[in-house]
Amino acid sequence: MRDAAPSARHAGPGPRPATRRPLLLTTTLLLAACSAATAAPSAGVAYVKGGEVWVTAGPAPSARRVPGTRGTVLLAASPVGGTLAVLTGPAGADVNADRAPLLTARLSRRPYTSTALLSTVVPDAALSRLPARWLTWSDDGRTVLAGTDAGTRGWNVATRRALGVSATLWPPSTSLDGDVTAGIGSVASPDEPGVLLYGPGARPGTEVFSRSAPGNLMAALRREPALRTFTEGLDPRAQAQDASWVVTPPRVTRDGQRVYFATNAGWGVGSGGSTTSAVFQVGVRDVALRALGWLGTFSGSALELLPSPDGTALLLLHTRHTSNAEVSTAVSVADVAARTRRPLTALAAPAGRVTVLAGTCWLADGRHVALSAAQVNPATLSAATAFVPPVSAFTLLVVEARTGRVVQRVPGATQPACLPA
Repeated sequence: MRDAAPSARHAGPGPRPATRRPLLLTTTLLLAACSAATAAPSAGVAYVKGGEVWVTAGPAPSARRVPGTRGTVLLAASPVGGTLAVLTGPAGADVNADRAPLLTARLSRRPYTSTALLSTVVPDAALSRLPARWLTWSDDGRTVLAGTDAGTRGWNVATRRALGVSATLWPPSTSLDGDVTAGIGSVASPDEPGVLLYGPGARPGTEVFSRSAPGNLMAALRREPALRTFTEGLDPRAQAQDASWVVTPPRVTRDGQRVYFATNAGWGVGSGGSTTSAVFQVGVRDVALRALGWLGTFSGSALELLPSPDGTALLLLHTRHTSNAEVSTAVSVADVAARTRRPLTALAAPAGRVTVLAGTCWLADGRHVALSAAQVNPATLSAATAFVPPVSAFTLLVVEARTGRVVQRVPGATQPACLPA
């Protein structure tokens, strides 16, 4: 492990382009719809349907429309307070187009009875014509973040300040209180494959591992007998090349105690981004790196890890890329304490169909996940539509994480944004 200069914390580690695919809402992860059960969770979720934002919460499946959100293209919910950030645009606005659409930023606070222009909170003329491709909030709920072709832009609603354009393709992850931050990069360069950890408090940034200093990572792998085959298959010559590495954006648990990420450890990258990766856990207090051998390895082109709100479980979205129109995904939930992984077999796609994901999140109760998915014949997908089905093909599923049972479904809904309690 190596310490970073204190100023690196403010610069923000920049992820490699190869690591971005698991996190984009437009990534074609495959999920399947199931028949609905009767009970719905009490935790709330917002979503986009019919070009507007809707919010549902409580045991009743009814939802209400959020006024002033007509033409919604992108939606995100603050993990603190639940304020909705919305980007609206003209009919046909497509974030997958060659040129990013020009969108207008709005906010809606609880109880979601009105919206206001984000520019009335954070003065910035760019907010009325923002060429955005994705939208999210910082994990501490203070900053609205949007991805543009020029980099990431941000607006801190607490300080009412617009942030400068960052070259990072995706923001680092933080704890709920903002004291712990993790991102991709190394002490030497934000573009080098690796993971940087900052916090708690004023502790200088620490390089958990990097391509040029992989010793900590390799030691963690060698301590896991279940990963022996994977470890012995690593070629030091391939590991010396940046292009051989894939590192998923590290995710900090909300309590700031642990960080999770996956990497192929320089295994190499084949056709369609295919590689083999293992999952790792970092203890923040002592920066102890551990390979989670009980999870095994994952062969494919993408792997996303989403910690539950209480940090006791991981949602694993694992993608295998055969072609642009044929992508298969396995979805499972890992119980970190019990060291078990349960595939959500109820979400298996039927023969001859693939299911394209349009967003996922953990509900605040930590017992359910929301997934928007469309089951389609892969022959109907084409480059003309960026291999994404029409919105009408999607259904929002609320799934019990422990059993895979679908407890609620909303046809035509995409971009679930789970609301805090």
